Amino acid sequence: MVKLRNTKALTLFIVILLIASLGCIGGSNGTGASSTTSSEGTSSPPKTTTPMTSSVGSSTSSVETTIWRPPQGEKNVTVTFVVSVPEYTPQNASVYIAGDFNGWNPKDERFRLQKLQDGRWAINLTFPYGTVINFKFTRGSWESVEVGPSGEEIPSRHFIFRKGGVYELRVYNWHDHVERVAHTISGNVKVFKMFSSQLNRTVRVWVYLPPDYGKNEKKRYPVLYMLDGQNLFDNATAFAGEWGVDETLEYLYNKTGFSIIVVGIDNGGERRIDEYAPWVNAEYGRGGLGNATLDFIVENLKPYIDALYRTEREETGIMGSSLGGLMAIYAGFRHPDIFKYVGAMSSAFWFNPEIYDFVRNAPSGPEKIYIYWGTSEGSNPEKIAEDNLKIVEILKEKGYVEGQNLKVVVEEKGEHNELYWGKHFGEAVTWLFGG
Repeated sequence: MVKLRNTKALTLFIVILLIASLGCIGGSNGTGASSTTSSEGTSSPPKTTTPMTSSVGSSTSSVETTIWRPPQGEKNVTVTFVVSVPEYTPQNASVYIAGDFNGWNPKDERFRLQKLQDGRWAINLTFPYGTVINFKFTRGSWESVEVGPSGEEIPSRHFIFRKGGVYELRVYNWHDHVERVAHTISGNVKVFKMFSSQLNRTVRVWVYLPPDYGKNEKKRYPVLYMLDGQNLFDNATAFAGEWGVDETLEYLYNKTGFSIIVVGIDNGGERRIDEYAPWVNAEYGRGGLGNATLDFIVENLKPYIDALYRTEREETGIMGSSLGGLMAIYAGFRHPDIFKYVGAMSSAFWFNPEIYDFVRNAPSGPEKIYIYWGTSEGSNPEKIAEDNLKIVEILKEKGYVEGQNLKVVVEEKGEHNELYWGKHFGEAVTWLFGG
């Protein structure tokens, strides 16, 4: 919860602390962080002028920080977040703010907080009036992201830039310092690890098998590959709550007999923004490993899954959200012979606008495409809508027809998180695979 104190005494006290401890936080003369991802990428960043770099002294060290000038010609609002952290936080720790304004980068030096003399941490942020941001605090990775009082995953924080001032926030616990919450896996879900030479790391893989998998040894099943595997089945591993893929599929089977194998592929944590972007984003200097991710799936993982389980090898789809949605569309047009069905939720096309020409010029594409976004996503929902509408128009130019091989769903007030993606998963998977 964000708590605002308006008393002059508290404000004066904080200002004195900031001056004494920092010299400035994020900028001087009222400027602060205003540059905006995934993670991770959820919306397009506001345009900014050239960043300036300055040395900022603190009570513990002298660090180099990047100051972004706010957009000109707009009414800007500057706020100071003052953050209390657990007493057990390591003395040599750094604290960062990560959100849809910086690609959900958990270790963005532009958004590193400064330590105050009283042990709290602070940062100035400046955005145009009315900007909405979603964010979390980390110690430099998603393994050390903030969690709740009992160690539970918590939703992203939400803030609207309407009134300047000092806002006090609290981090209850760090993910890597508490025991995990209870597992929430339903049905038959198996987990294994596989080394990827393409990504030079070990990848955790989840496999959901339908309830009738062991009942009919002659039956074969279509397969849906899903990105961000840690967010699909289990709250204990999810970033901000799970999709509930397993619960949804168990329900669909019991109600209609629909059955499918789902293969969830974990993202690379702080490398997610690189692994889920086919092209390098020049502004962020991140991305470019999307082809490596697809090569791992196509060359190593899919052959292994097809050999181990009774799959319909020609009936394969891919689905993802945010940058994962970008990757799903890219995969469908890079490998239309493999990924016949594509599901793209709240896709972060803004991070790699090259996707538009790639799709436009592709000689062929997947058989069916499902596209979803909400009207209340990220700090710039209008941009999310604009970007997704652009890909829809390109698909129609290529001959896709809504209601036949293209389904577009826009949810009023829909937000950018697993709750909304999971809400539409059942509809998406049954439409794509004809259930």
